[in-house]
Amino acid sequence: MKFNRFFAFLAAASMIALAASCNKEPQPEPEPEPEPVVKSDACKLTALSLEAAGQSIEGFVYEEDKVVEVAYMPDQYAGLANATAKLTVSDKATVSPDPTVAADYTVEGGVKFTVTAEDGEHKAVYTVVLKEAEFNVKCQLVWQKTYGDLGVGTASFSQSNVGFSGTNFVTRNLEVLDLTGAKVGTLNVEGVAAAGEEGFGLACVTNDHAGHLVASVGVTADDKPAPNSDSVVKSYIYVWKNGWDKAPEQFYYTDEGNVTLYMSAGGDLTADGIINVISPGRGATTMFHTFYTTAGAEGYQWAAFNTQYVSNDGNWGQMVSPATGKISGDFVVCDSQGNNNGMMYYVRHGYEDLGADVALNGTVLDDALAEGGGSNQYGNYSIGHARAFTLNGTAYVVACSSGWPCTYVTIQTLNPEDENHYLLRTQVLATPAPVPCSAYCFDESTGKAYVLVSAQSESPMMALYEIITEIL
Repeated sequence: MKFNRFFAFLAAASMIALAASCNKEPQPEPEPEPEPVVKSDACKLTALSLEAAGQSIEGFVYEEDKVVEVAYMPDQYAGLANATAKLTVSDKATVSPDPTVAADYTVEGGVKFTVTAEDGEHKAVYTVVLKEAEFNVKCQLVWQKTYGDLGVGTASFSQSNVGFSGTNFVTRNLEVLDLTGAKVGTLNVEGVAAAGEEGFGLACVTNDHAGHLVASVGVTADDKPAPNSDSVVKSYIYVWKNGWDKAPEQFYYTDEGNVTLYMSAGGDLTADGIINVISPGRGATTMFHTFYTTAGAEGYQWAAFNTQYVSNDGNWGQMVSPATGKISGDFVVCDSQGNNNGMMYYVRHGYEDLGADVALNGTVLDDALAEGGGSNQYGNYSIGHARAFTLNGTAYVVACSSGWPCTYVTIQTLNPEDENHYLLRTQVLATPAPVPCSAYCFDESTGKAYVLVSAQSESPMMALYEIITEIL
């Protein structure tokens, strides 16, 4: 058969084309067009709190009005002049000015924050304004227990025999109990004069408003414990600044008589604080040692707090209790009247304002608690105690007074004209021929305050009251 050159050429060309197509690199698919980036236009402020003087105060956001209202308690206002803010805003939004920089939130017109959305175009301006909170304060008895129930010993010295260390309370016998009345330990008295000696005990026990335990100790010339005024020649005051289980610091010492009696403390002894204690002399007028500390300064300064009330008239004493940590603040003078005329409680504004004292009244007669109400309705037995304090910007006093068969407890403001003058109208605790005293503490973790009443008698007992502040 005759070979056809033309067909052979076509076949070869086809084979070459086929080989070329098999060896050709695959071409990439074209890249898809990128999706346009859409940035958020959300610019809302959804939550805000102010951090002032160690406290966090929540605000309420009114979105429609672009206003954040912060309701503050009276004692928080001063701290709001130098406060920082914590904000929650829309995702990827930014805030200006920087909320972590301290600002004065008390300024007229409030403080403004601009929230800018991620897109940089949408913005919202919120104004932070302050409002004084409306609140209600109430006081109620939590428990009343005998010394036997609590497992504590009697205090043979007729003075302030309980004080708080934090929210635990301490007796003059060194027993430490919690708010339920359960024992939690023994007070650390390392370095305290005459500690460990037979018969050792604290003379007076109290605390400042910051929960630092304060106690006085008296000893004889040969450094033996002397919990009575006749034999004390050396006087010490100690402060437990780091808790009851740590060694205290010596605050004061003198070898010129008994400066351990009728003691009370206030404020914060690591900053602005006060310790008041009666001088050894007694007479037609009385002088108290006022030791006061100032924030940022070392040690203490001294001032004389004088009263015009007789303290050598055969009665059972006199004391001064500060409501704050400043000597320009409020004080309560508690004076025994003797002769079954009961106790008197006077308010003084500033330690120097002698002669301008305002007398307070209990409610023994008004509330038909007894026929004999004493000079100012605090009972007719002339033993008592005062514990002043300030809560929510209002100064109060726990007036622990007595009748022959009972202890009376009254908690009231220092202004008789207040609409809500009595936080706790005079209550009766059955304790025959009592020697009452009280202690106060504030629990920052719960916002609750506590008053502990201790009454020595034939049937010694303690009672704990809880003070609750309800924001309306």
